Amino acid sequence: MKAMASVVSSLNSFPERMPRVAGMLGALISESQFDFWAREFGSITAWRRVFARVQSLRMEGAETLSIELRPNRNFQSAEPGQHVNVSVEIDGRLCNRSYSLSRPAEGGCVSISVRREPGGLVSNYIHDHLRVGDVLELSQPYGELVEGLAGAPTQLFLAAGSGITAIYNLIAEQARRGEALRGELWYWEKQVERFCFTEELDALCQTHPQFSVRRFCNAGDSSSLYSTGRLSPEVAAPLCERYLNASVFACGGSAFVGAARELFSDVAGGFYAEAFSPPQRLGEAVAEERFFEVSLTRSGQTIAVSSQQSLLDALEEAGHQPPHGCRMGICNSCSCGQRSGESQNQLNGEQLRGAGSVRLCVSRANSNIELDI
Repeated sequence: MKAMASVVSSLNSFPERMPRVAGMLGALISESQFDFWAREFGSITAWRRVFARVQSLRMEGAETLSIELRPNRNFQSAEPGQHVNVSVEIDGRLCNRSYSLSRPAEGGCVSISVRREPGGLVSNYIHDHLRVGDVLELSQPYGELVEGLAGAPTQLFLAAGSGITAIYNLIAEQARRGEALRGELWYWEKQVERFCFTEELDALCQTHPQFSVRRFCNAGDSSSLYSTGRLSPEVAAPLCERYLNASVFACGGSAFVGAARELFSDVAGGFYAEAFSPPQRLGEAVAEERFFEVSLTRSGQTIAVSSQQSLLDALEEAGHQPPHGCRMGICNSCSCGQRSGESQNQLNGEQLRGAGSVRLCVSRANSNIELDI
């Protein structure tokens, strides 16, 4: 144990030694054993997994908590507008959710912002229990929203609700790089107290005279600081004229992003969007409930699943813990191999017959199937 403590201490001080040490230890200790003992000694060093220590906590508005994290050396560089999956153990169960990176990466740290959702298991746990010094496990960053920034002299940003986290990161990163901001941000919230990054955005407007922010709120305040109205053809008409052939970025719920796409995709020089909303509940799409068998080829087990539940829900009810993230069919963390049978993606209706890759969180069984789990 003393020898292991010495190794972990050395890697904490000199993380660049990890690849060489891993090669030497490979014949003596497994990856999971190394990660376990590293955590026991209070280190975030890991063989390949990404662990991050909480550096600071800060409220953004009334319901959003920004978390500054220092990940270990396994974390790859992140781009603005990307997401990470966050793993949290709650009552002995490992839960995963996807959150946008919300501030430019600086000094080896990254930030995420988590909005408290009514009934949200992970968001409420994070708000109520997370403390400075705690350790979270992260995925590698993913998402391609940043691709639209290159060579875009004029930009229109559209954000609704927690969609502001990714959009703010895109804007702030450009300012951090010393680039001039030219364009507008239109930002919708349901209540005034939910607006995030208010001071930072107002400061950017002061230092970048060709950039402006317009906030929309339909309840709780009659102040001239806030406009009213949803994203509609009437509201968007002046934007369509001003930003003809410009780059348009939209982030929010599926309905909001769908409206933005319909309004701007034909007039914009480029339309870039990320949507997040829980998909239609699978049971609502199936009139008659049926039951099928799902054979798990790795474990040798067989479980019964309903045609009115997702494969992920069925597996979790049976005591399995397959990897997952957003639970909305976006991040692909839950994708696994299907060897035989038929499943159906409830977001787009596509059916997978035979072998292929299936997203467990948004797919249901249409027959007996085999999964590579």
